[in-house]
Amino acid sequence: MRLTFLNTPVNRHLLLILTLLPIIIVAVYIFFMGVNLPLFDQWENVPLLMKQQQSQITFGDLFAQHNEHRPFFPRLIWLALAGMSRYNITYELWFNFLLALGTFAFFMNRSLGLWSKLEVSIPAWLLPIFSLLVFNLGQRESWLQGFQTVMFLGMACVIVGLFLLAEDKNWLTYMTAILLGIVASYSMVNGAYYWPIGFIVLALSALKTGKTLKIALWILASLLSTGFFLNGWQPATSPDFAYILAHIPEWIIWVLNFLGAPLMTFWYVAWFFGIVSLVLFTVIIHHLYQTGQWRPLIPYFAIILFVLLTTLTVSFGRIGFGLRQSTASRYLTISVWYWACLLALLPLLNLRRLYQYTVFALLTVSLSALMVSGGWVGYVRSYQRLLPAYQAVTSGQMPSDEMLLLIYPSPDIVRDRLEFLCENRLSACENRP
Repeated sequence: MRLTFLNTPVNRHLLLILTLLPIIIVAVYIFFMGVNLPLFDQWENVPLLMKQQQSQITFGDLFAQHNEHRPFFPRLIWLALAGMSRYNITYELWFNFLLALGTFAFFMNRSLGLWSKLEVSIPAWLLPIFSLLVFNLGQRESWLQGFQTVMFLGMACVIVGLFLLAEDKNWLTYMTAILLGIVASYSMVNGAYYWPIGFIVLALSALKTGKTLKIALWILASLLSTGFFLNGWQPATSPDFAYILAHIPEWIIWVLNFLGAPLMTFWYVAWFFGIVSLVLFTVIIHHLYQTGQWRPLIPYFAIILFVLLTTLTVSFGRIGFGLRQSTASRYLTISVWYWACLLALLPLLNLRRLYQYTVFALLTVSLSALMVSGGWVGYVRSYQRLLPAYQAVTSGQMPSDEMLLLIYPSPDIVRDRLEFLCENRLSACENRP
């Protein structure tokens, strides 16, 4: 495997610095902008802390539905972190950061192995671009809200599980893939797509020895996991198919925005990048059809399929909220991996020098702009939103209703939960006078 920039050898130390830079920027951002006070969905964890204190917490509490999700495993993590830190919210932010870092390292390790196996020349700019894509402040909500463990953990399990399933090394990796599917399903609702996609991966890549048994066990695990998940489950929002049929152009733009948002979250621009991604995907498919090099790429196409199914599902339930909703920053924690897979397959095309430069320039400019704009918007909409209530709590005062409305829709509910935190000197109350 040879690393070049526009056919010129590069300094590997410079390449490492450029790759680490976005990761460091996000870490610094969390350090300075992470506020030790729950925001929005995080307040739903406080009743669990109340029950845990009284030794009344049950499996049903952990299994309970939140929006469309059943975040069983994230709840276990949140409770463990709360016990370690007196419910310091920043522990959740750092845990999410480490999850993202681990997923990124795993994905890059597999991609480097793929490029080496296929003996392709790798544009050196690809590695820093990967880092800038995954560690971008465009995901401002995910970096500053602990609840996003739901998506960080879910996507980590989906990505690692699909790669392990495609490798089919032994029964240990197979059983690990099943366990990761269970964790994904009980982290985020779209984790359910892992099972049918995994079936396809098994059918295409499993060795003949034991293949029938593996597929049978996979179907059994899928039915048990999905059936248990759906027991008592209710959709938080119903798909508005009538609205979609009456607004097909708007729906198409919504989907394109969702796919393009990892490069630019402005709803009136993101659709352009969505189109670019589909064109790139089509070119890759055409190239593979000509070369027949598709088997090593199965996990990448599986992840792309997972994101596309998620995109359609989210569009059905959220299109009524308008086009701005299509580029919500919390969704980028999922959709960045669609672009990551496209970029991993890009070297197989052996693009000409001019095309390499064009792609590099487009990605660098858009992702850098997103880093700056996302960081500013996160400062305004998350940090400054939380700061007045945080300052009031740490100074020994009860925040006003206006302050509480900024961090939770119901001031009365959050006031009761805040009193519990302060009585037990948890979260921001730990250091109050």
